Amino acid sequence: MTSIALSELTVSRDEQRLLGQLDLTIASGERLVVLGPSGSGKTTLLRAIAGLETVSSGQIHLGDRDVTATPPRDRHVALVDQRASLQPHLSVEENLSFALRLRHTPREEVQQRVEAETRAFSLRSLLPRRPRTLSAGERHEVAVARSLVRRASVLLMDEPLARIDPVRRSDVVRELVRMQEGYDITLVVATNDQRVAMTLAHRIAVLDGGVLAQIGPPAELYAEPATTFVAGFLGSPPMNLLDGIVTRTDGRATVRAEPFSQTTWDTDVSRRVGEPVVLGVRPEHLQLHPRSQGPNERLRVVHREFMGAQVMLHLRAPTGRKLIAMVDPPGPELDRSVWPVVDPHRLHLFDPLSGRRIATGI
Repeated sequence: MTSIALSELTVSRDEQRLLGQLDLTIASGERLVVLGPSGSGKTTLLRAIAGLETVSSGQIHLGDRDVTATPPRDRHVALVDQRASLQPHLSVEENLSFALRLRHTPREEVQQRVEAETRAFSLRSLLPRRPRTLSAGERHEVAVARSLVRRASVLLMDEPLARIDPVRRSDVVRELVRMQEGYDITLVVATNDQRVAMTLAHRIAVLDGGVLAQIGPPAELYAEPATTFVAGFLGSPPMNLLDGIVTRTDGRATVRAEPFSQTTWDTDVSRRVGEPVVLGVRPEHLQLHPRSQGPNERLRVVHREFMGAQVMLHLRAPTGRKLIAMVDPPGPELDRSVWPVVDPHRLHLFDPLSGRRIATGI
């Protein structure tokens, strides 16, 4: 196993900063998922670790080795890129064994490794075929299997499951986890697929414009997002973020963000009386009632989406402010008026200027 340590890593290209002074440590044998929208720096980070991207400043350590200037071939790192690049003139079986044959690995060992990955990912029927005859999803599965055949100490994957059929994807994720744990590989996966991130990761690192916005276990990031960016990106549908202000009512601080009016004794919130804030509430934490339950204002159901286990409701306040709620079916009908209630412990407050979280639970 090999740990990865990035120290003040900066990558710039054509005067554009792609990664900015990134500090990140990945433990040996860890599964880290790098999550973020397109252009956030995910691919650049993986390519920098692999040695395919020139580092402007900072250091990269693999284990106890400083590999910042080490050529890719000497890093013992495997990379599966978004294109799932395979040798077009070779069969699937030859593609799986290609890297081992280049290293003059004994034939018996090559056969054993190829057989292990072929069995794990159910690829036997594809072995004699050429890449051009495979679907995009099949090419990605072969690329994943090929990367594991190498037994590299670090495996980097850039959107490896995006083109795989959703029904098949969960099977591939399970096998990938099983093989990664069995081979003691340090795995770093870049994706914008939140489901893959949540099911695969020991920790998730969220990138925002080449900067690390937050890192931690999936449940921690979901429950306590550090910024409005993380709150709005992590979750499907994302957290409702509402502009509001802190006032004082009967000696208590009150957060007013239409349609909510929530009082609190929280000291950090009380210090912000008269200041603007952003109130966050996840759609699944909204409870909707047919009659007023307190100071919160009325909402109207303007659109419904049946999602199977839940119904997604698009709601609108009298002033036009929009919210989303996830409720158990059947849920309120279209054009019905409802009044929202939410457990104060489920609410989040953010600073509107910095985007940083002020409090979780008010």
